[in-house]
Order: sequence, then structure tokens, then C-alpha cells
Amino acid sequence: MATQRPSGVTVLAALQGIWGILSLLLAISILFLGGIFFAADAVRDAGTPATEAGPLFTGLGLVALSNAMVGLMASYGMFALKGWGWTLAILLALLSIVQSALAIFQGNIPIGILSLVISGLILYYLNRSNVKRAFGKF
Repeated sequence: MATQRPSGVTVLAALQGIWGILSLLLAISILFLGGIFFAADAVRDAGTPATEAGPLFTGLGLVALSNAMVGLMASYGMFALKGWGWTLAILLALLSIVQSALAIFQGNIPIGILSLVISGLILYYLNRSNVKRAFGKF
């Protein structure tokens, strides 16, 4: 008999999927911008301040692309109640807590605290016994 997916997991998986798609669009935009800077640098004299922008944006775009892929994989894994989907969701929530702490230290206190609370609630929910059982984690 198949395990019933908790409704909270469905909501989290859907939100993670939406976030992953938006992150993918952002990554593609950043990579496109990096390509524009590379092309502009090819026709401009080397040594100008904009010369470093192409590699910088390309690197940022690749990081954003990898983050988007991990987010989409986590969404699929949570929808399918795969154990690795639960693990990825936990790792993403922990990463968000680190980012929230950095935001607070940088002076973005309201956003940092809100993100910290949301990530904490996600961690709490994913570690409830019925949710862990649905993922095959005991």
C-alpha cells in the first residue's frame, strides 16, 4: 500500500517547485547577461572595468543554475516521497538559515528574521514523525 503524502509536504513541494522555476529563469537571465558582457568585451579594448563582468556574471549564473536544479530536484523528491527529497529539503532549509543569519549580520534584520522563522518552521515540520515516516525516515 502506498504511503499517503501529508498535505504540508505537497504545499512545500509545490512552493519549492515554483521557487526552482523562478530560480531557473533568473539563472538563465544572469547567464545571458554574462554572454552580453563577454560579447561587449570582445569589441572593446581589454583592461576596462567592464572586462571582468563577463566571467563574473557567467560564474554567478552557473551557481544560480545549480541552485535551481537542486531546488527542482528537491521538489520532485518531495512530491514522490523519496528519502533523498526529504534530505535535500532539510539541506536547503539549513542553507536558508545560514543565509538568514548572514542577512541579519549585514543589517537586513526584518528580512533575515522572517526567513529564519520560515526556515525553522520548515525544519520543524519536516522532522515531525508522521512526515519522516512518509519519506521512509525513522
